[in-house]
Amino acid sequence: MRDHEAGFEQYLEHLLSVLPNRLDGLRVVVDGAHGSASRVSPEVFRRAGAEVVHTLGDEPDGLNINDGIGSTHLGPLRAAVVEHGADLGIAHDGDADRCLAVDADGNEIDGDQILAVLALAMREAGTLSRNTVVGTVMSNLGFKLAMEREGIELVQTAVGDRYVLESMKEHGYNLGGEQSGHVIFLDHATTATAPSPG
Repeated sequence: MRDHEAGFEQYLEHLLSVLPNRLDGLRVVVDGAHGSASRVSPEVFRRAGAEVVHTLGDEPDGLNINDGIGSTHLGPLRAAVVEHGADLGIAHDGDADRCLAVDADGNEIDGDQILAVLALAMREAGTLSRNTVVGTVMSNLGFKLAMEREGIELVQTAVGDRYVLESMKEHGYNLGGEQSGHVIFLDHATTATAPSPG
């Protein structure tokens, strides 16, 4: 493995530039799944003002990616969040295109819940395109009902972030994703992007 410090710094600067709010006072555990977010994610949380109280999955060796850790294995993150009294835990998968969370009590926050929070925040900020979020046919009924209650349209596609992206591009939507933790911010990228804590 080789480090590319200039690229690392440039990517951190980009992530911080699109973060809508600082994270001062937030106590976080970050699980990088021994993958591509294992170094970036804890550092971006720190620079955004959060206190990273513990990290998991931050020792990639080229073979241990997703090995009993990360967004596909939330048990270690749940335990670490409770043990360290954190407010939040973030779990990436190995290639950092998915992100799930754990609340202070160790409860899983899935992609639908993350999309709901983001949709409400973006609407409040006036940045949610066409007052719409894109999910899939697997989106939770609770997510759908919550969006209806809040007056936000939920467009559902076939399962797969490629279908979510196709709908977003075709109709001019800028937020979409899946229950599995793929989240697409089309204003910033055309792929699911997980490392940003925003």
